[in-house]
Amino acid sequence: MNDVKAIEVSHLVKRYGSFTAVSDISFDVAKGEFMGLLGPNGAGKSTTLKAVTGLLRPTSGEIRIQGVDIKDHRKALEHVGCVIETPMPYGDFTPADLLQHVGRIYGLDKAEIAIRGRDVLEEMKLWDWRYKKIDGFSKGMKQRVVLAQALLPNPDIIVLDEPTSGLDPRGMVEVREILKGLKRKDRSLLISTHILSEISELCGSVTMIRDGEAIISGDVSELLSGSRMGPITLEIKMLKTIGPELISELESSTGVRDCERMGDHVVKVSFMGSSEEQAEIVSKAYNSGLGLMSVNESGKNLESLYMEMTEEESA
Repeated sequence: MNDVKAIEVSHLVKRYGSFTAVSDISFDVAKGEFMGLLGPNGAGKSTTLKAVTGLLRPTSGEIRIQGVDIKDHRKALEHVGCVIETPMPYGDFTPADLLQHVGRIYGLDKAEIAIRGRDVLEEMKLWDWRYKKIDGFSKGMKQRVVLAQALLPNPDIIVLDEPTSGLDPRGMVEVREILKGLKRKDRSLLISTHILSEISELCGSVTMIRDGEAIISGDVSELLSGSRMGPITLEIKMLKTIGPELISELESSTGVRDCERMGDHVVKVSFMGSSEEQAEIVSKAYNSGLGLMSVNESGKNLESLYMEMTEEESA
């Protein structure tokens, strides 16, 4: 049972008449993993998430939640919390009212609703607002209310459809910090977005979607290290003066293309290789006895990888 994935999507297809919204998408989300569905508007992200959460029936393909076929909705979604297409909560309700209503839908008793309600409202920083009408909340606060609603049953798996869409920068930061907190609680997350920085900040893995098709899927760091793009640059800063010994040691490392000394305390390393090989370079700098102060990476990133992949698909 330890090998059972949180979410398994296999050859998902969704057609509306002659229009194909999703074409043969497959990916897995491991337990405790944060995966991002990345793609432009209209790529098929929301359709995929609606299929995963049982809101629409796929044309073909298979979806399993913790090993249970999504066709068995009640059992498959028992431990799933979701927010799809950012529904707005009832304005005349207070957060306390809303959670009471949602809790009854989930079949929780009054004691469970009270305990869980307090937990999620404190987690969303809404406890002091629990008796205020939602209609007077900012958009960011309303989004936190919706997240509280999704988290009320204490789900193992959370599915979110562009949770920061339309928020101002402050609201986006607040929601992302909340999601980072969920990661520390070993929950699994599947989140769709068209914002590249959101995936980089939150997710360890990504599935890139374009025109209803998955063009690449996997661990973010592995995808970047396996990309056919040019090398990255590591700027290594040392406390003491860098001598020829360290330069020679770094030049002999696997994946190193070039080393350039920038003054007495900084060396720039042009590198193209795996994450393990990159870690070895940093380890050599640390063990040199010169006092490793910082390592800054530049060059290849998720945005450039996405542009590379979409350009290849267009070609």
